[in-house]
Amino acid sequence: MRVFERRSVLCLWLSLVWLGASGCAIVGPASIRDGRLAYNEAVQVTSDQELLLNIVRLRYRDTPTILQIANIATQLNLEGRLSSSWSILSEDRFSVGGNGIYYERPTISYRPVTGQAFIQQMLEPVANDKLMLLYNAGWPVDTLFGLTVQSISGVQNAPGASGPTPEVDPKFRQFRSVLQAFRDLQRAGQLTIGRKGNKAEMRIGADPGLKKQTDLLYKTLRLRPDAESYEIAQATNPFNRTSITIVPRSLMSTLFFLAQGVEAPEDDIRAERVFTAQFANGKEIDWQQVTGGIFRVRSSTLRPGNSYVSVHYRGTWFFIDDSDLNSKTTFALVSQLFAMQSGNIRNAGPILTLPVGGG
Repeated sequence: MRVFERRSVLCLWLSLVWLGASGCAIVGPASIRDGRLAYNEAVQVTSDQELLLNIVRLRYRDTPTILQIANIATQLNLEGRLSSSWSILSEDRFSVGGNGIYYERPTISYRPVTGQAFIQQMLEPVANDKLMLLYNAGWPVDTLFGLTVQSISGVQNAPGASGPTPEVDPKFRQFRSVLQAFRDLQRAGQLTIGRKGNKAEMRIGADPGLKKQTDLLYKTLRLRPDAESYEIAQATNPFNRTSITIVPRSLMSTLFFLAQGVEAPEDDIRAERVFTAQFANGKEIDWQQVTGGIFRVRSSTLRPGNSYVSVHYRGTWFFIDDSDLNSKTTFALVSQLFAMQSGNIRNAGPILTLPVGGG
């Protein structure tokens, strides 16, 4: 009997070791493989949804709200249970069994982004240095300037569209022709934006194949054709033909400008929940023409099946089509711009912490 008892104890010990080894060697790494990317994707998707939601809110002249994820913490637990039985009625028989329970207890903290510092960042014009950084990162100049620039050397980019939908004919056609010329030069490697000393400057190449574009820029922006470079100035100087004045928008104005590309459902238009601007002749303004087709948000009563990002608001689905590359590029750019402009805000407001039970 003593030999049998020793064997039983050995079996029990080996079972406990097996359960412990399973928890340390298998469950831990597996939880990282299964959990890390899932949390990463959830943060990315919901951040995109929140940005789109706030753009749609501005179309309806509703108040935008930002709720940051302040912290994500999760606790992983593995519980092992061991059972044994010993029968001596018919013959000595000993059996050992066990099972394990694995569960996760996440805790998520949210922080509302408000306060004077944040509002100031939202209303502060985007610095020209940031525009230069984004340009040299490879963003298309027509998308970048079309989104973030209010005017170039007095040429206006639909200034009324930087707030709630305007009631007057926006000035934009001349600006769009300037942007197209810039884009043609950028594609050919003939447009350079950088620094010379402590000054920002723009260089326009003299490629004979792009003479039409360069002539348009010289005339429209009142530039000297023989200048080696043009200083990017902060204030308009009508007598200085060797500088280009770029007046940037604020982040809030940029979001308002994007909101003009939200296509509201007909029921909301008829009920005057959104405003529809018209030209002086009474014709409805085509905002895709004003914005150069860089951003479009479609609407549907049914959940879209081919969306890049979508949100449900006021009983309607608003979404960016996954095949709309222009809108996807613009959305990615404004996401990056938002991070650059407001990423350093530290809010002292209340934090909402939600322990999410798991089992």
